[in-house]
Amino acid sequence: MYPPYIENTPERQQAVKEAWKKFLAEWRLPEVNPDLMPVLNTPRSLPMEIAGRININTKGGKFDEIEAKEALKRFIEKFSAILSGDSLTLSNLSLVSFTNEGNFFRALYWQANYPFQIAEGYGELRFVISKTGQLLQWSSTLLPEVNLPTQAEVKSQTLYDKLLNREFTYASFAGRPQTYKVSDRQEIKIGELVVYPKVEGNRLEIHLALPVVVGKGMTWTVYFDAINGAELGLKQNFAT
Repeated sequence: MYPPYIENTPERQQAVKEAWKKFLAEWRLPEVNPDLMPVLNTPRSLPMEIAGRININTKGGKFDEIEAKEALKRFIEKFSAILSGDSLTLSNLSLVSFTNEGNFFRALYWQANYPFQIAEGYGELRFVISKTGQLLQWSSTLLPEVNLPTQAEVKSQTLYDKLLNREFTYASFAGRPQTYKVSDRQEIKIGELVVYPKVEGNRLEIHLALPVVVGKGMTWTVYFDAINGAELGLKQNFAT
């Protein structure tokens, strides 16, 4: 079946509720509702009521970058059911950014169990922790692993045909509607394959997609399904 999808079933919702209840109990936290991503049911943010009340520093005092990274590893391993909803392991994550920003550390992990980059902010796990180990913020858009094709079936010429002479609408800095027409094939650049999650009602579809950047100076990215050629999304790459 293509595209594969993740469905927000009552069973998945119940599993998240139970995992969240255990998490609060372990840290002796008050009962607060989690802030969850649609369908995925992974943390979108840390509720204000418990920010700073979870300390992942087991030795006390301040810790350095190496100790902070190790503490995060232990935390991810222990609470993967909440962070991923699918018991994602550390072997499926890659730490791509760890920054020292004054009184806190900021960490960014990317999901590494898909053969292609995951688009639109999905496949990310973020933490902000204080220098003494308090969890200040978190967010997760990690995806359960699904089987996807590994090669595009749609032809490049099909994408050129769809975009050549197409008009894009945008607003000027004064707020007036403007249009941009793609009049030259050189303004169309087909990118590498990506994984493109798309919310459709009560499910999250996982597509194999081709991002196509169009325009000159002002550009847009149009995502096309790499198997059937359907247009999946449009992103304006400049501010107005």
